Amino acid sequence: MFESGTFEYGLKTGDLPEKVIVKIFEKALSKVAEEINDSRIPKKRKMRKSTGPFGRSTPDAEEPEYDHIYIYSHRPSNLFLQLYPNQEKNGRIKFPEEGIVWNLYVTILSDYPARMSEQDHIQEFGGRVMEELFQKLPGEKVLIKKYAPGENRL
Repeated sequence: MFESGTFEYGLKTGDLPEKVIVKIFEKALSKVAEEINDSRIPKKRKMRKSTGPFGRSTPDAEEPEYDHIYIYSHRPSNLFLQLYPNQEKNGRIKFPEEGIVWNLYVTILSDYPARMSEQDHIQEFGGRVMEELFQKLPGEKVLIKKYAPGENRL
């Protein structure tokens, strides 16, 4: 199972259409939510398309220029996803490794939300979604960075 923490991945998806990639994300979210079957997992399990404004990863970083990014973040889920292109609309590349088309920023919380019993599986949601996603998403997934607690984002 995927461990808790914050990670940045590069996705080498080739020419796989954006709509197909987003559908893979949404199917993984829905499949795991249905398997866990917990009413605390939000019914709306779609990646939200955001057109900005986009913040800087650190105060001294340049403002990113994207047409849009995709976000999944619902309370009380223990999963935060941000899917965004590796190349900004101004041509700037985020991660230089050849073949990376999309970047995936992930946070999985280990102890949220609180378990209601020993049989409660809600804290498995984030890790299981990532397992499902990485099984179904074609192409190589490159771990760019595992962030230490409190570490600034690249």
